[in-house]
Amino acid sequence: MTPVFVIKLFSLILWCHAAVLVVAWFRAVARCDVKTHVGAFVALMGALVPVSSGLVLVVLAGATLGLPSAVAFLAILIPGGLAVALNGEVARLGPYPQGVEAGRVAVSLLLFLAALIAKGGL
Repeated sequence: MTPVFVIKLFSLILWCHAAVLVVAWFRAVARCDVKTHVGAFVALMGALVPVSSGLVLVVLAGATLGLPSAVAFLAILIPGGLAVALNGEVARLGPYPQGVEAGRVAVSLLLFLAALIAKGGL
């Protein structure tokens, strides 16, 4: 396995989990009062600020140090940061039973496997 293949694999897993969390975030916002929808969106954008700052720092550090492979890690940092921000905001919007997160991870893995099958395997 090449490093690029491993990065692509982790990236796909994180994108699938971020997609599941986007659906969970929309469902959580839909359960809230209509007056709080804009506030929930602003809070999500606020949670994404550290992620975008980190991405800029990685690109600048890679350019400064002359590391062309630093940009390859953005394939992991972007969906990972999105998933972390969405997970925090979904948890903030409402209490959930313990098994809900395990169900989200299971759906993420099923989505990952479906994407791999649709792509044509490994």
